[in-house]
Amino acid sequence: MIRITARDDGFRRAGMAHSATPTEHPDETFTPEQLQELQAEPLLVVEVLPDPATTAKANSKAKGAS
Repeated sequence: MIRITARDDGFRRAGMAHSATPTEHPDETFTPEQLQELQAEPLLVVEVLPDPATTAKANSKAKGAS
């Protein structure tokens, strides 16, 4: 999951306008090159978040191993 927040509402990068409100995108939304471009852009705050489904599975396995 990728969360993007624009410092300037409506700022465009990677073919889309980005909001000043944090917006989450699935990992496959951007190519590796686009993600690198987004992360290098000072007008955007880009957070790469763990996939909730993967995290839930890992937590479930960890509890079962106790």
